Amino acid sequence: MYKIISFLAILILFTSLVSAQGRRRELTPEMRAKFEAQKISYITQQLEISPKDAQLFWPLYNEMKKKKDLFHQEFRQLYTKLKHDSDSLSEKELTKISDRIADLKVEKAKMQREYHYKFKKVLSTKQILDLYMADKEFQNMLLRRIKGDRHKQRERK
Repeated sequence: MYKIISFLAILILFTSLVSAQGRRRELTPEMRAKFEAQKISYITQQLEISPKDAQLFWPLYNEMKKKKDLFHQEFRQLYTKLKHDSDSLSEKELTKISDRIADLKVEKAKMQREYHYKFKKVLSTKQILDLYMADKEFQNMLLRRIKGDRHKQRERK
């Protein structure tokens, strides 16, 4: 029952935040911070993590998230370059970008495996699996909400 109420509270808060955003495409730093707070709350509830374990888990999770963000940033830069400049790039430059994308995917997978083993020192196997599920569920919840808002905006036009 507690999980359902908590989930609904997060969903309502999330809905109000996205609605307040209006027609802007980019999230403000304040919005990102609020989404991160919601994600932390959601994951904590899903994992049913003790305060003691939380003190060990969250620094690891935040460290992993920073590394993931760096991977995503480089991916975005490479794909943006391809999107805008692919016709003007030489075969050598395209090969370099292609190789870097493949390398990034391997590096990211290694990093995820590294943190999986670090999490095993702090969380139970069930909690680790719950973490993976909660991360994916939260991401899907955000995407559904964003898609729904875009659809509503198109209907208003």
